[in-house]
Amino acid sequence: MSSNPFGILRFHEQYFERIWGGQRLRTLFNKPIPNDKPIGEAWLISDHSSAVSVVREGTHAGRTLHDLIVEDADALLGSRAKLTPHGRFPLLLKLLDSTDVLSVQVHPDDETAAALGEPDVGKTEMWHILHADPGAALFCGLAPGTTPSTMKSAIENGTLEQYLTRFTVTPGDSVFVAAGTVHAIGAGIVLAEIQQNSDLTYRLYDWNRVDASGKARELHIDKGLRATKFDGQPALKKKDSSRDGLNELATSQYFSAQRIDGSSPCDYSSNGRFSIVLAIGEQTTVETETEQAVLHCGECCLVPACVSDFTVRDGGPTLIYAG
Repeated sequence: MSSNPFGILRFHEQYFERIWGGQRLRTLFNKPIPNDKPIGEAWLISDHSSAVSVVREGTHAGRTLHDLIVEDADALLGSRAKLTPHGRFPLLLKLLDSTDVLSVQVHPDDETAAALGEPDVGKTEMWHILHADPGAALFCGLAPGTTPSTMKSAIENGTLEQYLTRFTVTPGDSVFVAAGTVHAIGAGIVLAEIQQNSDLTYRLYDWNRVDASGKARELHIDKGLRATKFDGQPALKKKDSSRDGLNELATSQYFSAQRIDGSSPCDYSSNGRFSIVLAIGEQTTVETETEQAVLHCGECCLVPACVSDFTVRDGGPTLIYAG
């Protein structure tokens, strides 16, 4: 695992206008987004067919993440992570700015997505709160005893909110959202989202909202009811409580997530897995035996699995996602 044909990889970011977006990706992270549009998402690393990341610097500048997967998936992913059924990188990293509340929605798991004939895999995800206005909240999970018929009636009657589990959040909170969990991100939140490489969202309720032309967005009630796990446990927030500078935030079959507090340099062993490093403090430096990448707040890099170990330093809190 000592040979690294790729080096530390950094990519051009892609920005997406959303009805619920705003300008905080620019004001908080200095992202070059248009100042006259509500930008809700920055896709930092993606091998989704609708938006493939392009390497921005180094030997592979101008090539796509998918090009590198095709060239040497083993060196990039390692022995644990699996490509999607379409041969794509398994994870997608985003920053989200919810200036307004998102729709109430649900994502299917892999089995349900396949049964419904969807082009994507399912979508399990995790959120890490980077900014939250006072009182800002997430909706995540259903009240005990909620049934498909109850939820369908509540959607039709505009009363779905009363069946949702709601909790306030502050920066440093993390929430693991398993596929099949009904959820909505409330207004006034900026977060990092790591997820399966999927763009499948079933919108159940949109707060009676309409777009600039007066048109309501499409709902996907039948598919959403089929995807919902009514016996699932409500998602719970996990407060950052670092021990020895390292805090385990989530572990699943798709990814793990850790937060480094940045108080001292942290040596990180890949254990045969790729790592995505996201700076959430002022600055983070990722250093291998042969090179380094300096990341400012809201920037990330991909360290291939063939890099056996690396160091994270410079005193800023950092998220590390492993495949």
